[in-house]
Amino acid sequence: MSDVMAIGARRNNAELMLDCQQLGYLDGLVLDATYGLGRFWSLTIDLPHAAIDLDPARDVTVADFRQLPFAANKFDTVVLDPPYKLNGTSTGKGVSASDADYGVSGKYVNVAQRHGLICDGIVECLRVTKPGGYLLAKCQDQVCSGRVHWQTHIFTRHAAARGAMLVDMLHVQGHRAQPPGRSQHHARRDYSTLLVLQVRDGR
Repeated sequence: MSDVMAIGARRNNAELMLDCQQLGYLDGLVLDATYGLGRFWSLTIDLPHAAIDLDPARDVTVADFRQLPFAANKFDTVVLDPPYKLNGTSTGKGVSASDADYGVSGKYVNVAQRHGLICDGIVECLRVTKPGGYLLAKCQDQVCSGRVHWQTHIFTRHAAARGAMLVDMLHVQGHRAQPPGRSQHHARRDYSTLLVLQVRDGR
């Protein structure tokens, strides 16, 4: 097996999960709390062991990642890919064409509401993660309304206050075009981040 790099040449989330498996972060009973189309798992075998999604058309348990239908301390690893993209009203066209894939194609949700949703999800996912287990949470530091919103810091601090420690970060390269006509004041974030959070014993 080749070395797993923090960024490296991985092109998508399926390769990201394969690297997490190689590092031992997907060892044991695994829950995908945001299954979607299941593309995270196209390269791994027999994963996840359980999955939920809001869409009843998916062939998984229908539930909200903020209210999981599982007992506390059940899973060795929980994977959370929440709607972390910060955007205005989605048109579904141009730079908004991928919004449905990111779970942000509905009505406008402001930054505080979006982050509140994700923080609530982190708390619930930690609840069902065993002591010593891992929460793998996707996010992205990104520019919105003229400032950088440091999701990696926000969500790491939120998890730390609830007994989970950041032990790794893996990144996936990728870039969405910005709306035309806007001046640039910050570097574009051309990568997303997977936070690897380990639940401490005795939390």
